[in-house]
Parts: sequence; structure tokens; C-alpha cells
Amino acid sequence: MAYATRRSLLVRVLFAQLVLSSKTSIVLSECHNGSSLVNVSLATKTPYRFVANRDDSPPTYQGCSPIKFWSMIRHGTRNPSDSIIQRMNEHLPLIRDEIIKAHRKGKGSLCSHELRQLSKWSPQLEEAEEKILTHEGEDELLLLGERFQKRFPHLLPEVYSNSSFKFQFTATQRAEESARSFTVGLFGRRISQHVWFPEGIYRDPVLRFYKLCENWRKSVDKNPEASKEQHSFAKGPEMVKVQKEVTQRLGLSELISYDDVILIYVTCSFEIAWFPKKNSPWCAVLSDYDLKVMEYAEDLDNYWIDGYGYKINYEQACPTIKDMFNFFSSPDTKEKAIVYFSHAGTVLKMLAHLGLYRDDEPLLASNFNQMLHKRQWRVGQISSFASNIAFVLYKCGNESSAPLKILTLHQERPVRLPGCPSHEDLCSIHKFEDAFSSSIKNCDFQNMCAFKSN
Repeated sequence: MAYATRRSLLVRVLFAQLVLSSKTSIVLSECHNGSSLVNVSLATKTPYRFVANRDDSPPTYQGCSPIKFWSMIRHGTRNPSDSIIQRMNEHLPLIRDEIIKAHRKGKGSLCSHELRQLSKWSPQLEEAEEKILTHEGEDELLLLGERFQKRFPHLLPEVYSNSSFKFQFTATQRAEESARSFTVGLFGRRISQHVWFPEGIYRDPVLRFYKLCENWRKSVDKNPEASKEQHSFAKGPEMVKVQKEVTQRLGLSELISYDDVILIYVTCSFEIAWFPKKNSPWCAVLSDYDLKVMEYAEDLDNYWIDGYGYKINYEQACPTIKDMFNFFSSPDTKEKAIVYFSHAGTVLKMLAHLGLYRDDEPLLASNFNQMLHKRQWRVGQISSFASNIAFVLYKCGNESSAPLKILTLHQERPVRLPGCPSHEDLCSIHKFEDAFSSSIKNCDFQNMCAFKSN
């Protein structure tokens, strides 16, 4: 009996060590009543380690060699906005105290371990630290740079040359520091200090084109009609169920508000992103179902504001495709690699422009159950922190007239675009040009983005 007990204890210790050593693990309570946090998606606040491709072996295509590289990369994990930090600092401790008081009275269903962690919790940030890149964000970009360098060692050599590389970031701290961390991954810390970066532009016409698109800003971004599906879902039966179950789980006397549930979800999301091997006590408050509902609410917002909800969302992304194709088509350019550092809004609009992750039916407040498991538009998978789209130009043959082909990568994995062959990764440059001819030849950004009031 003693031997069996020791063996059982050993199994439990080995399992705990396995959980702690996992690259994407989160330390879980033995009596966890909330989310299991396994294969969880946290919308735009999903850490890149949840979706990264860690296979850094060079892709091989017989007879073809990579000759140019172009990429658009979202900044890494950051801090929240100042308004969210303020609510984390001022309101969340009040919720915490109410939870602990309720459980002392025998109400609620959080276990003792979860309550201890919650009682130890305190706010992490000051408002002055809003939206800055975190240490986890630096690591995400550094490791991304290392993996790209290993995949394309001749195209992205460890020796830096100002004439071979072009790096550009938007005029934000999180994009600039992401760029610097990426070059540390490419060249090492010592050489990266000598990399030249042009000054960032806030309304960059390629990296943040939507800031210049008045039509989109007024007819979509600032238009309440574009947010009606998310607002409807926020008041719908799924979200009300979440509020009721969270209220019961916490032992509160009054129904928790929608805004407070969102605050808990956002705090859980950011703290999971910040701390790879540490659980956020606020995640214990939410079940797997709760997280799926919250994720869908964010996906609805991004679908209608940045995705397939309106044509202008993705049509305006043509400057990015045109920039890439012009780079690939120019035989005289000395640069071998162009790498841009931008934001989720850019990546999502580009993905929709490329025709990727398009569902047969639109995301609506009314079809949550139908879209729950089958939808392709899951922002946590396609636009997490440090999300990236890359195009690699290949030359297939040694002669000067050898055919050119394009490899498209998303999250470091090959994807096949509409209009390109569905049975192979490489798409001939001519097929690519045909598939996206309107973007390359007829990108009339000024006209499509001119606001025309009714």
C-alpha cells in the first residue's frame, strides 16, 4: 500500500513537472473550477507562443532557391490602454474584495487555492506604461527573427548590410521595439545595435493605411451600425448566461455587469500573455464556455471592423500587396528583405484582402452556436500578438529567364491563396499577378478612401 502511495505521488510530481516545462503551459489548480486554459484563444490578446510554428527547418522546393523576402509583422505582446489600466487598478481590487467576502460567508464556488491566489493579486501597471511592449513581446519577436534566419540563412544572413535590408515601423513604441527585438534575433545583440531604422510614421501609407482612409474611418470605424452585431451579442442569451454563471461562481449578491465580466476577461488575457509559466487568478473566474463567448464577441467586432464585414475594410489593403509585388518585380533593387512592423488592424485587413479565413456565412450575433467550432475567422489564431504574413520570392532554375514563384506564409506556415494552385505551396508570379491584378495595377486608394456622404 505504501509503495502504491509513493508511486501515485511520483506520478503526480512528474505530471506537475511536465506541465511546468511545457512551452505553452499554464500552471493549473488541482481544483480548478473555471477554464482549463487548454487550446484557448484570447482574440487579439493571444500570446504568439500559442500559435507559433517552432519548426525552423528551411522549406525546400526542388530546383528553387529563395531570392527575396517581404513581411508584415504585428508588434508583440503589449500593455493595455490607459483606460483599461485605470479600471484594473481602481475597480478590479473592489471586485476581488467582494469575491473574498462572499466566500467567507459560504457563497460562491472558487476553491481555496484560487481564492488564495486572488487575495494575493495586485495591479501590475501604472497608466504611464500603456501599450508599451513587454518582455514577453520582446522575446516573441527575437525568437521569430531567429526562426526566420534559420529557415532562410542565405537570404537573411546574420551579417547585417544596410543595402540588403529595409526595416520600417509605425511611430509607436511597441512597433519600434518589436523591430529592434526582431533584428536581435536576426543578427545578434551586438550587431543589431548598428541596424538603421528610418523614423516611424504614424499614418504610414503602407503600414497603417487605414489611418489615411477617411471612407473607412467614417463609414465603418466610427459608424455605430458597424458594431451592431457585437452590441447585440453583448445583450444576447449567451452573454447573459455568462454573467449569471460568473455571478454564481463568485457568490455575488447582484448580477455582475457586462463591463465587469469584460474587465475580468481582459485582465485574464493580458496576464496569460505576460507570464508564460504563471496562471492569472482571474482566469479561474471564467469557464471554457465563458472564454468562447468572450472570444466570439471580439471576433464579431474584428470581422465587421477589419475583416469581411464591409468591402472597404479589405479593399483598402491594396497598398501592401502592391508594395510587395513591386519589390519582387524590380530587378534593380539591392535589397533582399523588407520587414515591416505594424498592428492587428493591418494584418487582419491584409488577410481578408488575400481571401484567407473567409467563412461561407458572415459572423452574426445570432449564429454563435453554428459558428462556434467551424468558423475560420478566429482572431486569436490569425492575428495574435506578433502575427505575421510573409512572402518569399523563389527563382526556380539557374538561367536568367528561370521562372519566379511566390511562397506565402502566415504564422510561419505556408498558406495557399485563392487564384493560386491549391495543390502546391509555390504560386508562379504570373498567376499571383493575375489573382491580385486589381491590387497591383488598379490600387486607387485615394478614390476608394474618399468619403462620400449621402
